[in-house]
Amino acid sequence: MSNAITSPPIIGRAYYPALVAASTSMWAIILGPVLSTIPNQVDSIAPGNKVFGLALVTGIAGIVGIVTNPLIGHLSDRTRTRFGRRIPWLLGGMALILPISIIIGHSRSILELTLWWTLLQVGANMLMAPTSATIPDVVPERHRGMASACLGIAAAAAPVLGTGVQTLVSSPSQVYMILGGLICIAQLCFITTLRNDHTVPQAHSRTKKRMYWEHMIPRSKDFWLVCAHRILFGLGQNMALAYLFYYLQDVIHYAAQHPGRTTDDGVLLLTAIYAPCVIVAAIFAGSLTDRTGRFKWCLVTATLAFAIGAVLGAVTGSWTGVTILAILTGLGYGAYASTSMTMAIHLLPDSERRARDLSLINVADLSAIALGPIAAATSISLSGYPAVFITSGILTIASGAIITAIKNAH
Repeated sequence: MSNAITSPPIIGRAYYPALVAASTSMWAIILGPVLSTIPNQVDSIAPGNKVFGLALVTGIAGIVGIVTNPLIGHLSDRTRTRFGRRIPWLLGGMALILPISIIIGHSRSILELTLWWTLLQVGANMLMAPTSATIPDVVPERHRGMASACLGIAAAAAPVLGTGVQTLVSSPSQVYMILGGLICIAQLCFITTLRNDHTVPQAHSRTKKRMYWEHMIPRSKDFWLVCAHRILFGLGQNMALAYLFYYLQDVIHYAAQHPGRTTDDGVLLLTAIYAPCVIVAAIFAGSLTDRTGRFKWCLVTATLAFAIGAVLGAVTGSWTGVTILAILTGLGYGAYASTSMTMAIHLLPDSERRARDLSLINVADLSAIALGPIAAATSISLSGYPAVFITSGILTIASGAIITAIKNAH
């Protein structure tokens, strides 16, 4: 291993809230519209084919994200500027997201919506890989559990922010513009906390370049087991949550049971219940893994909690049951989010290629986001919503089983 990468610098306390804000705004424009804005747009454009229309829009964007994320991670690792490796990509992502957030709300066809949503995801990927790579870049190992908890908190707060904006403003175009503006503000604040990151990649000889391309893919078995674990958990999670809007609309009949309220209000209320559970579990699990350095038992417990909550969706038809589902899946996801990412950082096989390797972790997550709606749509067409939640539970339990095979998970 090269000595080009030095020990992480001492960072200020502002890094952690800035990381939460930057990640929250980024995930808000990825997850928020998927929960509410895009389903509404698809329903308005193609009401007779809304299930597969939503799968098409989110699926194509997810596939493009899977391709671009590792490339951006690799380029970020190799970037050499006076501003460091990560900041130029953060600025580039902002520059792409802002104009598209002004255009996408005016889409008039599924094809147009798919195009702009896909490009918006490319911009989000320009933020995602460099942002996660700052944790091993600048955070000391003994604090990485708490830094990873910040990412878990962001993933929980993002849907609340996204659906909250949707509830406050009626126009999809306003939703995207507000979220795009928040990304720019949060990222600029985050960038100011990275001024002490002077790490630069080592210049490679031609021989080393050839070796690099020959070994583009990490060979660590444990690392790939983490990727498989995250794909399965993420797929189960996204199957359970991607069609939440339609589940409340078509099965729970939220608007009919709560006169004066809309299905959007129901989604916002559930995410408002879900988010605090995620935050509490993420902080507790993150601080615990920082102290103990052990991950397996926490992750297995997290997957069981999420699976029980997901399966509950298959047997309940009441608002009370869905509320319990939100609590259990929130606690499970919060513990998973902080512990799984800390373990992934711990198992990074190459300190010079952190963004590339973490981008592969992101690919696992993006694969789940892309495939979740497609798998859920298929399950709905075959056996209805109960099949979606049962499959979600099985997948998350399987993700926990994979963790037990990782040898160096401490």
